[in-house]
Amino acid sequence: MRRIMDELVMTNLARPLSCSMFLLFSLLAEGQTGITVAGFGYRTPSNSISAAPGQAMAVSVFGVPARIPNPVFPVAMMNGLPTEVEGLSVTFVQGPISIPLPIRGVQQSSCPGTGVCSPATTFTIQIPYELSLDSDASATLEVRDAATVVAQVVVKPVTDAIHVINTCDQTGTYPGIASGLPAGACVPIVTHASGPLVTASAPTKPGEILVMWAYGLGAIEHPIPAICCSSPDQLPLATQPFNIGFTYSDASGTTFRRLAQEIPIYAGMVGEGLYQVPFVVPDAPTDLSTCAGVKGNLRVLVSGPNSSDGADLCVEP
Repeated sequence: MRRIMDELVMTNLARPLSCSMFLLFSLLAEGQTGITVAGFGYRTPSNSISAAPGQAMAVSVFGVPARIPNPVFPVAMMNGLPTEVEGLSVTFVQGPISIPLPIRGVQQSSCPGTGVCSPATTFTIQIPYELSLDSDASATLEVRDAATVVAQVVVKPVTDAIHVINTCDQTGTYPGIASGLPAGACVPIVTHASGPLVTASAPTKPGEILVMWAYGLGAIEHPIPAICCSSPDQLPLATQPFNIGFTYSDASGTTFRRLAQEIPIYAGMVGEGLYQVPFVVPDAPTDLSTCAGVKGNLRVLVSGPNSSDGADLCVEP
């Protein structure tokens, strides 16, 4: 069953996989005024991030002197993505390990025409799998403008930091997969085996195998081959266990009730820090509510040792 499903996924999702570099985090920071806000709420801001090995994410910093008027999303060449864009680079450092990171995107928040401004500079990167949870050495990201370190960010290693990709992520998501959705609709990237998104107009059914697309599932059992993949068995699996819980919206449409729990068919990394998590849709309860618009009636939560994230889907009885 697993091999058949792997082949289905690899065959029918070949186009999205070939464009996986577009499924990346590139957060858009709000424009700054003369007063720069470093944080708000009830806690002091922290110059640190939590990240899992292989985590694809965006990191924003202040203090970069270079000005970037327009976002830059480099195109991968034969040697991969560049490690320097507009004179800027990001290096991962942990003890003796020092790795220049490929930059998938860099952009800055806007500034007013006059006045004092400290724009936030956002880098889209992938934390390397060399990030160690067991090392006594701290891990940092060093941002350089030419040869000068202009910002440092502490990385707190975690086993997993799951994020189910969503069409509302400001990430440069592969555009074709979201075509036909209503403007502003936030739809998780969960696909039918044939490729299209699960939506209210293309709902799933009990017993169907779906594929959830996510970042942050952590360490993998072996590196992905340089040329991948002639066989689905070449895909590296996540080394830690994950489970999937299901709750459903009852006939009232207001209460979610526990339905089932299962282990995903597998959790594998398909390149660029992008993971796929295939699972089987459980049987629908008799009091399942109907889907309204793009709102789902089945909530799917994927959980690991350290984190969880989920998606609301539309399922037919």
